[in-house]
Amino acid sequence: MTGDGKKRLDICWRYFNPPPRLAKASFDNYIPKTKAQQAALKTCKEYGLMDIKQGKGLFLFGLFGTGKTHLAVATVRGLMESAPDMFGERVNHDLELYEPDRETYKGYCCSFFSTVDLLDAMRPGGSEYKQRKGDWLFYRAKTDDLVVLDDIGAERATDWVEERLYAIIDTRYRMQRATIFTSNLSEKQLQDQLGGRIVSRIFEMTDQVPVIGPDYRRKMA
Repeated sequence: MTGDGKKRLDICWRYFNPPPRLAKASFDNYIPKTKAQQAALKTCKEYGLMDIKQGKGLFLFGLFGTGKTHLAVATVRGLMESAPDMFGERVNHDLELYEPDRETYKGYCCSFFSTVDLLDAMRPGGSEYKQRKGDWLFYRAKTDDLVVLDDIGAERATDWVEERLYAIIDTRYRMQRATIFTSNLSEKQLQDQLGGRIVSRIFEMTDQVPVIGPDYRRKMA
């Protein structure tokens, strides 16, 4: 890919902001070790633009180290690379330096959030800049067209956490905005952690995809 397509892809990928360790994650470098991982890879490859349009998401679940986050990031990469002209970004001039010559692109906006980091950014307190940034991330988490909420259930359960997560997930549920969740927890564990009203919405707005296999991190150690 060259020219404007590559430039647009780079801008949209930077806006998506996956974790550096997985910034190059793709379907090609995901190595399934089990039939469940092969099936999960197939499901993610089949996820398309129509799914975003219809607000259909995925819930990738299984024990740690099986590649759930890799698959979530690779799914967004595959979508963007197949149709870069369909994706865009939001610009917040309150947080970014104004660049009069900067090109902006309209289209599907995609964001990646570690659930724990997102909640930390939104937590009250700190500088005015921190508060503005937290408000901006909260807005993106509710309104972007496709959001990855990674490792949901890893956060410490409090009333405030449940309230903020409910606000994000309920908005996305009601507005039919596509969401890809990853979690190490079973349905029961997630319900104990987050409450039934959140888990019920997650399961209605997604296809559930088990990602079961060996912990690749231990294999690499």
